Amino acid sequence: MRLLVTGASSFVGAHFCLSAKKRHRVWGGFFSNPLSLPGVTPIRIDLLSVRDQRKIRALEVDAVVHLATKIKATPKADETAAQRAYEINRKMMDAVLELQKPVLYGSSTAVHWSADVPYVRSRQEDEDALRRSGLPYAILRPSAPYGPDLISHRPRHKESFQTLVNVIRWSPVVPLVGSGDYMRQPVHVDDFSEVGLRLLESGLSGQELDVVGCKAYSMREIVSILSKKMHQRRRLVPIPKPIFIWLSRFRSDFDESLLEVIDEDEVFDASIVKDLTGILPRSFEDGVSDLLR
Repeated sequence: MRLLVTGASSFVGAHFCLSAKKRHRVWGGFFSNPLSLPGVTPIRIDLLSVRDQRKIRALEVDAVVHLATKIKATPKADETAAQRAYEINRKMMDAVLELQKPVLYGSSTAVHWSADVPYVRSRQEDEDALRRSGLPYAILRPSAPYGPDLISHRPRHKESFQTLVNVIRWSPVVPLVGSGDYMRQPVHVDDFSEVGLRLLESGLSGQELDVVGCKAYSMREIVSILSKKMHQRRRLVPIPKPIFIWLSRFRSDFDESLLEVIDEDEVFDASIVKDLTGILPRSFEDGVSDLLR
């Protein structure tokens, strides 16, 4: 197949490209962070540009894997960074739909959260727009993706698990948002990629999957697994959520509104993924060695 991957310079996007290029012709779409991945053809595109829309159409791809997203963006007047990101995300999906190609959309399990925050709303509205489009599509919602660093490419925003690994490696204490008892089901980025590829190869027919690891863990358990694997003994220090929210103002890859709901549990039935694709994503314990490579 001939595939265009948007957001190819992101952590998940770059890994998807590397998995896909083993079986297909892949164009890796990037905007500001140059892409260098063996076997992947880089293409600089602005999805909101009419000229770049023509450039994409000229590729004559068979499907678009839409992984581009914004968490925060430089605001215009009377906008917050999160609201500006919402506007960009919605416009990017509309631009993808205008291409009139089958779409594999990398959404997020955040769509299930109860909070009305811009990022969640953009994901929910993107999914709705895709359902109404009449195009062949599938929606994949990864939960806390993780995996190895890439030698050939450095995403602009460091993957959150790599940040946690660095904290455990260099700090005698590990801060936790709140109690750390909220649940997550981290998915290995290679399992996420393989699920997407199998759907593309079998035909997109409106599948919607929460792509999660086969086991759920509390954040405390995740830190414990990492610490043990790294042969480190670290003290966990709960930090009140309001303090984390205040600190997020100084980090471009954190969004205050998302931190408001970070302690919501995310627990799903991974067997649904296996029933549809034949893949049961590995547990965090089984995949954590890749994170530390």
